[in-house]
Amino acid sequence: MRRVIIPADIRFPLERANGVQIVKTAAALARCGVETTLLVRRSDPRSTAQILALFGLGPLPTLVVQRIRVFHQTGARALSRACFLARSVASAALALLRGSVVFTRDLQLADLLLSRPHLARNRIVYEAHAVEALMYAERGSLYGTGEAPLSRKSQRLAAREQRVWRRAAGFVTTTAGIRDTFAASYGERAHTAVIPNGCDVPIDRAFPGLSKELPARVVYAGQLYPWKGVDVLVEAMAQFESARLVILGGLAGEGDIARIRALVAARGLTERTELPGTVPQAQVAEELRRAAVVVVPFLKSVMTERHTSPLKAFEAMAAGRPIVCTDLPSSREFLRPGENALLVPPGDASALAAAIQRILSDGALALRIARTAHDEAPRYSWDARAAQLRELLETIS
Repeated sequence: MRRVIIPADIRFPLERANGVQIVKTAAALARCGVETTLLVRRSDPRSTAQILALFGLGPLPTLVVQRIRVFHQTGARALSRACFLARSVASAALALLRGSVVFTRDLQLADLLLSRPHLARNRIVYEAHAVEALMYAERGSLYGTGEAPLSRKSQRLAAREQRVWRRAAGFVTTTAGIRDTFAASYGERAHTAVIPNGCDVPIDRAFPGLSKELPARVVYAGQLYPWKGVDVLVEAMAQFESARLVILGGLAGEGDIARIRALVAARGLTERTELPGTVPQAQVAEELRRAAVVVVPFLKSVMTERHTSPLKAFEAMAAGRPIVCTDLPSSREFLRPGENALLVPPGDASALAAAIQRILSDGALALRIARTAHDEAPRYSWDARAAQLRELLETIS
């Protein structure tokens, strides 16, 4: 297998985790010798080279980014989606006829391609980052919208996932929990692989040591949806007098960042909290290097319990930072309490504060878990991820 096309209905650039994951995976596949075409939206006037540079990527002779023009007018979301699907199905179908493998995390697109018996179904691979039917069922609580799931849509998603699970030539999941949920629901299948998300591992692999910056910086990076647990982190930080809280993420004008700002103010933390919103990936990497501790405070839900593979935790490992993370089965797929992280019960602000305090006050502990995490980070590099993907892709092409 030498050619793969990756259709992804994302803006380009998209600095949220899914955009970073898709672009980094495509580039890593290209680096390991796979001729890779990334299919995305044309949503920015800058050149492809300029946009790739935002992800820390230079030109790659084996990576082609094909940018599809779609409608971007306000209120035209459904039309834009339909336009992307139609054009990407056409491009993917042509690529299949020419012998390429289609690799996508777009469930609807995978289902559409697999519904066409004249196409080479034995070269379509789906990557699941969640069990969509389960995530939809708890969407209202995850995102704080109070939205009640529609039974018809839940059934449609479950039916779509069942078809893709049974028909796709290969099936990738980012956690063992996702794979096991699919297998329990729809039966066992061949050609599956659990391949976590990844991170950039610096060329210089020297352990950087602990941050000496004062006041100590407690860093969270990611979106601010309720399920991310940032509210719990703010409550935990209210128990400290001097540590500085840095929250990277959230979009100006959205309710999530307004909610967190209000909570920060209510707890008297405004003067020692930084809330810059979404920042470029390179700046996130620099903030992680400055951190005394990186916190991943997910709440417990059906999705987070077994289906979450957080990029920022892997990036903190690569940066050699001590990690405090919620103790969930998904976390324990790559973190071990007291060895490469401290794990705390979900939603417990006091336990989270105690774990942060342990890191800040016990230099030997902080050094040990940071060094262990740093040593293990190469297992989760984008290139390691691409090597595992290529191995699976070659078994079905």
